[in-house]
Amino acid sequence: MAAQRLCAAFQRGLAPLASTRTLFSSAQLRTVQSVAETPNTATTSTPSSSPGPLFTLLSERITGPHTVPLKPVFAVVELAGTQYKVTPNDTIVTEKLSGVDVSEIISLDRVLLAGTASETIIGRPTVPGITVTAAVEEQFLDGKVLIFKKRRRKNSRRLNGHRQPLTMLRILDIQGVESA
Repeated sequence: MAAQRLCAAFQRGLAPLASTRTLFSSAQLRTVQSVAETPNTATTSTPSSSPGPLFTLLSERITGPHTVPLKPVFAVVELAGTQYKVTPNDTIVTEKLSGVDVSEIISLDRVLLAGTASETIIGRPTVPGITVTAAVEEQFLDGKVLIFKKRRRKNSRRLNGHRQPLTMLRILDIQGVESA
């Protein structure tokens, strides 16, 4: 089966002999070369008997329109000391933003980078004139992290728990960048 695939790849010019010498002996390579040089009408006329291609192109596997919509505009924003790459309709989870309420719309003006499919704007340190609009969807506590400390042979143990407050944001729009 492997020899048939190698023979078919050699006929299409996809398998160079230099990379196959480690896999096959010289006698097997001569057999593959002789089979590849002679046209075999039985295997070419019936597609079911051919071993098939070694790989298929991604464009051949795509049938129909794209199911994922393209996101033409993106930005890198800084929130609470962390950078996030965002596109419209993304949700991000960041550390708690104090002073904001749920369903409030906020403007993120610390944009470090913005771009489209055709251009990219890099800020030094920020890009002026570009704002990212986001809606506060939820403020919640993260899962509990247990901290256990023990001093051996001292009968001293301590167990603490911590839940980090977080904020979930939905990116609504990126203004100031023309989408391509």
